[in-house]
Amino acid sequence: MPDMPDPTTAAPKVRRITLALYWGSLVLGFVLPWIMMVAADAFRRQVSLAKASARFMDAFHIRLFAPGESILFSALLGLAPFAVYAVFTLLHLGRSPRLGAAVVRRRLLGVGFAAVAMIAVSVWGHFAILTARGSTAAIGFIFLPFYTVIAMALGYGLGRLVARWRTG
Repeated sequence: MPDMPDPTTAAPKVRRITLALYWGSLVLGFVLPWIMMVAADAFRRQVSLAKASARFMDAFHIRLFAPGESILFSALLGLAPFAVYAVFTLLHLGRSPRLGAAVVRRRLLGVGFAAVAMIAVSVWGHFAILTARGSTAAIGFIFLPFYTVIAMALGYGLGRLVARWRTG
């Protein structure tokens, strides 16, 4: 069968990719809100990223659990859709080497498109909320995880369509 990969070479590669996507998405989902806080601060104040980072780290221990300004809560809220993606990737790619090389390629492309869509929506949402002038803009943090999960699903579907179109 030409479609079946060699189990000795394909399975470890897919396993490494799956674990990298799993842990990478969890780490990125946790630190992305903090990175965006620094970037938005640098943009608003027209200072360098180094100055904004230093300002963020100076206030980190004060703002970690501060009422109304809990950056730990915002990081955990930002982590939620990336945790959904991590579990989806682990379950979706875990058994794919047994199904053949074509299935692995289609699933990897779908998962890749999903990651790009999630990161783009999350970065855009955080930046838009953090640079908004309105006092109620922070409400957007409640809805952002839902938009990110929807972007993940749409990105996955688009990736699978592209993979199907490429393979005929």
